[in-house]
Amino acid sequence: MGAGSPISDRAAVKAILGGRKELFEILVRRYNPLLYRVGISYLRNHARAEDAMQNAYLRAFLNLRRFRGTAAFSTWLTRIMINECLMLLRREKHFVDETLADVVPIELPDQAAKAPDTLHAEEMKTALEHAIQSLPRNQRAVYLLREVQNLSVADTATHLGLSSANVKVLLHRAREQLKTRLLQNATGVELFAYSARYCDPLTAKVMHAIMAYDETES
Repeated sequence: MGAGSPISDRAAVKAILGGRKELFEILVRRYNPLLYRVGISYLRNHARAEDAMQNAYLRAFLNLRRFRGTAAFSTWLTRIMINECLMLLRREKHFVDETLADVVPIELPDQAAKAPDTLHAEEMKTALEHAIQSLPRNQRAVYLLREVQNLSVADTATHLGLSSANVKVLLHRAREQLKTRLLQNATGVELFAYSARYCDPLTAKVMHAIMAYDETES
């Protein structure tokens, strides 16, 4: 699931503000994987992560004129997503400090039956994802953005509102807590992937709401 178009974020935003609302789909598809991983790191639940994603995209669209370009669009969008996650946690009264003793099972979508030759890789992927979910929230968010999303230290710090030093410390702690055997066996496995099975329906829902939005009613 790639970006879908070589158009830059800034060019897409400018065109959308100029009336081409359909181009917002480019941004949705481009950042679905990033926002999903942010959502999972905060909410640890597939359905709630998708709810937060939809809300974040709609909020971003409605406030697109407030994007000044002083930071990357991905940073601006990620901060909106984090705020949506935190608001959802507060509403559900689950906004508590996490410790390893507080860990609850992650709720991920059911997976289709796997062929025998892919079963081991899928089991390994699931085991590693659960190990990551055992991390405290800040460590989990840093690990997913740095090691899975492959953002730089600076970009991760900007996205999460942390210092670069804090990102390095949190990443080190996350690595220490994750089992070495899991990390060694996970090479090449894409964690918390947001496949077309989920990407396409969510994108369609977001774009339906956006295309139906009438600015004269706001």
